Amino acid sequence: MRYNFLLLVLLLVPSATMAQASVCSEQKIRDAAQKTSAKYSDDSFFWSGAFDKPLIGKANQQTGARKQETAEPRKNEASANHPQRIVVANSLDMAYEYGTGDMSYEDLKTGKHVTFQTAYLRVWKSVEGECKVAAFMIRPIESSIKEK
Repeated sequence: MRYNFLLLVLLLVPSATMAQASVCSEQKIRDAAQKTSAKYSDDSFFWSGAFDKPLIGKANQQTGARKQETAEPRKNEASANHPQRIVVANSLDMAYEYGTGDMSYEDLKTGKHVTFQTAYLRVWKSVEGECKVAAFMIRPIESSIKEK
């Protein structure tokens, strides 16, 4: 009886540990995309139409964002993502998502209202019990850019 209990504990503990580390679900990713509340891993990869090369790591991304805000100041910036597909690994520790989005802002240098659609690819990974963005690539759809 004692050995059966020990065997049961040995079988359940790894499962419980894996369940805690496996946090990437389609619903969690969809919710984060809809609320634009995604968290990024410390070593995340980011590349958008605003930068000529990818930014790797939170520090580089924050520096790049500050430079971009200074070079092209904006106000009333709004964006929305529309996931078209989310695929989660069976282990629930990795996923990818792609889709389209909308973005708009007031360009403070020109005074124009800018709107456009985007296309994106985002990779997610489990980090310390949370599903975080490991890589994010987003580009404007050039034919959709409008300035008024």
